[in-house]
Amino acid sequence: MGDAQLARYFASALATRSYQTSGMPPDVQVPAGSTLGRWRAQLDSAFKAPGFLAWAKGQGLDTAGMQLDAARGELAGIVDGKVRTFTLRDDSGWSDVSRTLLSIARVIAPQPGQGFSYPWPEGKVPLYTVGRFYNQPIDLTPAQAALHRKKLANKALFEFAPSAYASLRSAEALALQQTALGDDADRHALMAALRSQTDDASESIDLDQVMLQIDPRSSRFASEQRRQMSVAHMLRQDGHKVPVNRQQAQGLALALSFDLAHRAPRANAGGARPIAGLLSATSLRKVRATVVQWHKAQVNHRSNPQAGAGSLLRGLISELPQSARATIASNPASALDQLIRSPKARALGQEIQKKIKVIETPTSVIESVSVALVQELDPGMGKSCFNLSGYNLYQRDNAGCSPATIVKSFTTHLERKVGVEAAPVAAQLLLAAAAPEFLVKDIPPNLVYGSHTWANFSIEVSRIEQQVPGAAGNMTFSQIMAFGQAPLTSLESEDQLSAASGIAIITWGLANGVIALKPDHNYAYTDVKRSQEAVNKQQKELAWAGDALSAPATTREQLAVAELKRVFPELDPTQKVLQAPWVKHDPVSLLDVYMSGPIKPERWRSLNNKALPWAAITPRLAQLVPDINQVFSTTFENYKVAHDSAWAIQFKYQLSLLPKVDRARIEQSAVSFIEVSRPFLDTAPAPGFSWNSAEPVSGLSLYADIKPRTPTVQEVEALKGRHGLLMKVAGNAGQASYYSYFPALGRFVKESGFPGENTNADDGAYFGGSTQGRVPGTYNVYTQYGATHHGRDPLERPGTLHGTYFSAQSGALGITAASFFTRDYEALKSKAAGMTAIEKGRRYDKQLKDFFLGLIPFYDGIHDAIKGDVSGAIFNIGFDILGFALPALNTARKAVKGGQSLGNIIKSSVFSGVGASVGYTDAADIAKNLNRGASAGYKDIKYVLEHGDKVLSRLRGHCRSYDVTKVYKDGDIVKGFYPAQGNNLWVPVVAVFKKGGWYAYNILTNTPFGPQLLQFGVVSALAPAAK
Repeated sequence: MGDAQLARYFASALATRSYQTSGMPPDVQVPAGSTLGRWRAQLDSAFKAPGFLAWAKGQGLDTAGMQLDAARGELAGIVDGKVRTFTLRDDSGWSDVSRTLLSIARVIAPQPGQGFSYPWPEGKVPLYTVGRFYNQPIDLTPAQAALHRKKLANKALFEFAPSAYASLRSAEALALQQTALGDDADRHALMAALRSQTDDASESIDLDQVMLQIDPRSSRFASEQRRQMSVAHMLRQDGHKVPVNRQQAQGLALALSFDLAHRAPRANAGGARPIAGLLSATSLRKVRATVVQWHKAQVNHRSNPQAGAGSLLRGLISELPQSARATIASNPASALDQLIRSPKARALGQEIQKKIKVIETPTSVIESVSVALVQELDPGMGKSCFNLSGYNLYQRDNAGCSPATIVKSFTTHLERKVGVEAAPVAAQLLLAAAAPEFLVKDIPPNLVYGSHTWANFSIEVSRIEQQVPGAAGNMTFSQIMAFGQAPLTSLESEDQLSAASGIAIITWGLANGVIALKPDHNYAYTDVKRSQEAVNKQQKELAWAGDALSAPATTREQLAVAELKRVFPELDPTQKVLQAPWVKHDPVSLLDVYMSGPIKPERWRSLNNKALPWAAITPRLAQLVPDINQVFSTTFENYKVAHDSAWAIQFKYQLSLLPKVDRARIEQSAVSFIEVSRPFLDTAPAPGFSWNSAEPVSGLSLYADIKPRTPTVQEVEALKGRHGLLMKVAGNAGQASYYSYFPALGRFVKESGFPGENTNADDGAYFGGSTQGRVPGTYNVYTQYGATHHGRDPLERPGTLHGTYFSAQSGALGITAASFFTRDYEALKSKAAGMTAIEKGRRYDKQLKDFFLGLIPFYDGIHDAIKGDVSGAIFNIGFDILGFALPALNTARKAVKGGQSLGNIIKSSVFSGVGASVGYTDAADIAKNLNRGASAGYKDIKYVLEHGDKVLSRLRGHCRSYDVTKVYKDGDIVKGFYPAQGNNLWVPVVAVFKKGGWYAYNILTNTPFGPQLLQFGVVSALAPAAK
């Protein structure tokens, strides 16, 4: 009835539109009972949801005029008077508040290019949106418009044709969206309650006393039938630890703000969830047999001698349109999306799904066909990053390489198996299964394997993949690292961190030479422990270096004020009330007098005895440190020593990130440093020559009488490049390699040869990015700095850590390099010392000291350099020059003080303590399970029988454990165990009862997945007998 009425309104509006030659098309009255009316109400609710409105307010978004492109996931609006577009890949938090809103909008405008403005007039929807929703043409030809008006005049019946999207707009789909809106409201209320907490006098909070209204649309209300519940109860139901103070509450709110479910692969895009690891050997044989039958049914038009000809992958690629095939090399992710969703791929996927009994979901078909593709490419089913179709992603030769370089090398390796065209898609498939960290979007180009940043990044990717498989490939590097800033909030998240850390720690140790490569990749407790200790030591030292370099020098005035306040806490030493009676001068302060030398009380009198009772305080002057200048000198020397050490640490770190071949060359060569200067080109007349001479001068005699002028000290110093140092690496055979080291840029640059041989060498980085003063066609001046290093580390050093970063040679090189960058700190000392009013009257070569101060490259910029901001330009790299993650520039979140630090994530607790109650007792257990996830399972059925309840309690989700005595109905969700990997392991899982069988269930995406869990609940059946 509602759609029929809307059809009449639409026809009338379309007739009005046909008369228009310009202007906006009319809006259409949409009855609330129509299909579009019901979904429009849902969209209104989504835009009025408290979570969205709070986000919009935080962004400064004017919600009175927005433009939504649901297909692209983008929202545009006015922020600070300018149009800003929010995307799923930015750091605004839009991706974490928009899942339900976009899913509703995609029902209303499902196709690309169907964006619409919002809000809409009350009860109305724009004509174009109505037409697109019901698949009706809007822009009619004159003939069509005339016919339409004629039908309208004759009162013909107007009806909408059946829609291809009817299933997406069903009453069931509408109810699911209604529930999602309720769940979003509950989630926002929970986060708001946590953020609003303040500590009481004992610095604690009691969330059992904080009550929340439960949204009647939510799944919690449906299951609990309660209108109100305490925050603590809600958190316990969901498997979270209950915060006991404000800081913990803030951290939990931050963790809850991430919506990983929004990054899950979708039916139309976003890759596919890897399920190959869930299949038994029998299921995999069925997959293989199904593919064989599929091949037989295909018609081979011609023979193809290329690699991979006749393969499933090549067969499916051949079915892609040419436009899609043209993008394989440049955008393999998009090409793969189209390939596994093509008609033939879906048909094969449906057959596989039936054979291996995969639960039917919107994405199950593409998951099933992806299994067949992975099986064909890798006998190991994408389970090992150490042997992925015969390639080791984390081999030592890849250390120091960027992810893009490693992926390129892997793709080249696959070309021999599947051919050049198919290799990028094959790489995408296999990486999604075994190493999704390589598929994350917008990875900084200078992030390399072997850095502690990569190790932490890989851990966060693994944690995300354990929660929502396939999600990381739909996230950016910045979003991944922001997720890592949130604290662990549940027992399950601790277990996930434990499982995620194993591979990351081992691969870091391999890249850095801390542990040796094992052909079988079976790493023991000692390997994990050694690597863990080494990365912790490196991160601790780098964190200290960052703090040291970020701290400003303590000034002489600060020290003097502190000392004066120690002795005279009641006085303000900065008041200018002292004067020498016999000298006419402006009054000075006690601080000035103290800093200017020994205080001689008899020379001074106070002009304000109330502010400074000079006679009364004179006896206490002896309590002051006699010479504050000596204190300052000692303090500044300690500051310089700290900077020397910090820059040496940074040098070692950057050296350790060079590719393996470069590090090996440096370790076996003589190494020296060279400072780079621009030439001094000024000249002067020769002695005895006068420019005013009346004698004619020939061109030859003119140049003969001009001689190079001797530069001043200032002129020589001004020509030196203080932002970089050239490193010469000379081998035994006389060959030499050159590397430019730029500490404020946090990198080495390998030169193609000796830069001094070029008259137009690009030396801007040596001068802070400036080319001012560079004269084209001239040679720079290269002068060795310090002694040549011939030292090499012994092959075995008992009790010491191995690897470039920890080597004695790297330490010695770092000390030399650091001394170059701190050698001008005397000028910095001069600035920190300052000048009192008394000292201004003394002879003081301030101009010279100011000159040298201007030459210190890192004084004003050092704090910015540590933050990734060099010379006022933010490098879009996501981490600082010491490898620590930077907060996203536009993020809506703020890190929680005292929360989990990325630089501190790899802790001993990963291997002992956090999971002791469920079998993870120490690094030995992790080492045995490097290639399995957080729910790796348990071999000992006796342990599972005795401790099953404790194990299952660590899983998130407010559902009960499986009860063998209960009769379950379709849709019931429980926790339990199922036998996996050839029935050798009992795996804890959340499962849902569907169509007479149990299937794994993801509590974040609220979807089942994978094959039927055979023998689910057997543990519960055995438990009574065991007792």
